[in-house]
Amino acid sequence: MKIFLIILDTLRKDHTGKTYGNDWIQTPNFDEFANDCLVFDKAYPEALPTIPVRRAIHTGIRTFPFDKDLNFRSDDFVEAPGWTPIPHNQKHLSEYLHAFGYISSFITSTYHQYKPCMNFHLGFDEWHLIRGHEYDKYIPTWKASKSKLREIIKNHVPERTEENYYEVQLQKILLKKYFKNTQYYKSEEDYMPAKTFQKAVESAKLNKNVNNYLCVVDEFDPHEPWDPPDKYYELYKDKSYLGNKIIQPIYGNSVDLITKEELESMKACYAGEVSLCDHWFGVFINELKQLDLYDDSLIFFISDHGHNFGEHGSVGKVPQYMFPELVDIPFMIKPPEQINGPIRVKSSYIYDIDILPTIFGFLDKDIPKKLEGHDLSVFLDDKYYALEDRDYITCGMALWTLFKDDEYALITGNHKTEQKLFDLTQDPNWQNNIAQENPDICDQLFEKIKNDANNNLLTEFHSDRFEDFEDWYHNTYEQ
Repeated sequence: MKIFLIILDTLRKDHTGKTYGNDWIQTPNFDEFANDCLVFDKAYPEALPTIPVRRAIHTGIRTFPFDKDLNFRSDDFVEAPGWTPIPHNQKHLSEYLHAFGYISSFITSTYHQYKPCMNFHLGFDEWHLIRGHEYDKYIPTWKASKSKLREIIKNHVPERTEENYYEVQLQKILLKKYFKNTQYYKSEEDYMPAKTFQKAVESAKLNKNVNNYLCVVDEFDPHEPWDPPDKYYELYKDKSYLGNKIIQPIYGNSVDLITKEELESMKACYAGEVSLCDHWFGVFINELKQLDLYDDSLIFFISDHGHNFGEHGSVGKVPQYMFPELVDIPFMIKPPEQINGPIRVKSSYIYDIDILPTIFGFLDKDIPKKLEGHDLSVFLDDKYYALEDRDYITCGMALWTLFKDDEYALITGNHKTEQKLFDLTQDPNWQNNIAQENPDICDQLFEKIKNDANNNLLTEFHSDRFEDFEDWYHNTYEQ
């Protein structure tokens, strides 16, 4: 059996087409694919952001609660709990499948996995890093005039004011690296989703006659900067808007650092990036069908997390604001048999750590005891099946944790401060924080968080680069 694992970064569940209730975004390939799938409505990462999610996917073991120290040598500008290599005592997905005679391929543009000391390609027979995303140390020099680079950057940032002066200057620094990396772009085929999925097609063709074949396709888009070809941006742009194309968010809780019109431009850029990913995902799926590989293959489709665009007063991926826009993720599984789908699974909460045990389930192999996820293949026979101990989830990010079940959601600092509590039966959109009036409920849910963390919640983390986790991703970054 051939297995394809598709990971898209920063794909919001509510932007993954009609399957998840979005009637305005143009994602025909996501929509068509869903018809052949188990579709999970209550899927979540167990920890955030990028690297912790991929650790969970590759190992089937929770990253939460986080280790205290980043005790390895690296020049990584991202510092966050859980942002570490896969521990040496944890086996990788590829290593497990080698035992069953699988050839494995790893194709990714998520460059964080290849930074010094990272080891996510360990065990794969074939691996390809598609270079140049975001701040990848790929092309250090700009080949045209410096004035031309300054002009390009100026056209992609908000108008500078006294209130946002520092933030816009920081955006310019970040985008300077991005535009150096992408200066060679001439056509849509040069964009990352095209290159990643085309490389995946090459691998699928090369290994067409290999029965036991695993291919992990990990595309960093639609992660920022959101700079899709203009034809995708124009699908969503307000035609009356004449301002800059805003491709980079200002992380934090200051939504008013840009105008409403600039925010709408940024949302249009993101939506365009999603449609770009949808198109090249569709190219990949259609190639599998042309190769007669699609029907008999097991295919996973998942995102690591979403992104806040001003909802609840936050922009970016900020741990104090783990609202649905950030933590709800699309997750679909196409089994190696035809089903009359989509089959919607609403009964249990699902984690990203369930992918590896599910592969064991479809292969009819015993699941190693050290894996902490569940086999989701059981839902093919009974979509109402209730997974043991999955009536709620906890998701860790930095020094904060989210608890969620069908009744309540609690976002809390690991030292029981900055708590936000929502009664989801009365307030499904998480608008009314009732934590102050209900300390007893907060205490009860916090005890469940502590239990999930084996009473080992991380409450301190010292960074050399920033002081405030509201801006942990971009604070004081220098190029």
